[in-house]
Amino acid sequence: MRVRAGIESRELPGLLAGRRLGLVTNHTGVSPAMEHLVEIAGRLGRVEVVFTPEHGLWGHAAAGELVSGGLDSEYGVRVYSLYGETLEPPVEEVQKLDLVVYDVQDLGLRWYTYASTLYYTVAACSKAGTPLLVLDRPNPLTGAVTEGPVLDPSLRSFTGIASLPARYGLTPGELALFYSRVEGLGGEVLVARLGGWRREMWFDETGLPWVPPSPNIPNLETALVYAGSCLVEATNLSEGRGTASPFLQIGAPWIRARELAEALNSLKMPGVIFRPVKFVPWASKYRGTEVSGVYVHVTDRTSFRPFSTFVRVLRVVKELYGDRFSLLTGEDEGRVEYLKDYLRWSTKASRYAIDYLAGAASVRECVEGLRDVEEVEEEWRRQREVYAERARRVLLYEGELRP
Repeated sequence: MRVRAGIESRELPGLLAGRRLGLVTNHTGVSPAMEHLVEIAGRLGRVEVVFTPEHGLWGHAAAGELVSGGLDSEYGVRVYSLYGETLEPPVEEVQKLDLVVYDVQDLGLRWYTYASTLYYTVAACSKAGTPLLVLDRPNPLTGAVTEGPVLDPSLRSFTGIASLPARYGLTPGELALFYSRVEGLGGEVLVARLGGWRREMWFDETGLPWVPPSPNIPNLETALVYAGSCLVEATNLSEGRGTASPFLQIGAPWIRARELAEALNSLKMPGVIFRPVKFVPWASKYRGTEVSGVYVHVTDRTSFRPFSTFVRVLRVVKELYGDRFSLLTGEDEGRVEYLKDYLRWSTKASRYAIDYLAGAASVRECVEGLRDVEEVEEEWRRQREVYAERARRVLLYEGELRP
């Protein structure tokens, strides 16, 4: 028996009927029969505006590419981009609505910008006095596991908006409640709950169809590895963009593939093995250049901890390749397409992109060999214990959120 998504809620017709609606959605806002929320809501109420996150309504815009609004010719609806000149739905627009409906498939990762769009949506609805209805969707990486540090508030950015660990274990509905009730944004947040979902479930155990939530996350395996390999974005290594296996393979022209694979495999990190690989990206870093590196093979997803794994991966790369390896800063914005927009909305408290992605300077300090990884991981675990206790107030589903 499959999980029932929020968009399938039997309460939906009564909640939407006859109302002036604003939708926050994209290409993932579909029923298992692949009917889009715009179509469903349009039959039940009156869709006044569709707000869209990074990658746009159709999910085709590249990472960091600013998206414009306008009339969508396919659905005939007015689109307002929340990844352009502004990030927050305008309060004056939201005040004209009877209800805002949010339906976006997220990954359960703080740096994935849909989480920040949800934050600004909760904030705007609270200011406008307009109720927000979240059509819940599963956390693909389970709702049981958390990883990484809780965000240092001084490193707040659009890739880290609230006091969450890097992998935070909540569904979109729970996350909206967390923003409202725990982070103090307030407002009326309603959740059309999942049916039959438990916290231990992976996405491929739900029976729901996988719709790639962004261009470089084609499947669940990539989503899991991305929970650590996204850190590579903040370095001069290729994270595999511009190949058929983004985030599953990393490298640089100056890496010796077998040497790196042997060094990583010697650490015997749980649930993962590394294969030496060469690839030529057709886009992004090292476009058109042969790159050597490693391919990540997950052998046991239950024991695999992608965030901790990739902190160690980057540390080994630093140890082996010294000054040829570097951490990207604001000075690199002009040559790394997505970097300028990630840093554009940051606090500018640090010059290093990895600090904003990780949410803590301690990750960079581990990579640079300034701090012991095991010691820092214990520090992160204590932070997550506090987070898990705060988050328990908003948990909607069976199972435990583990620090």
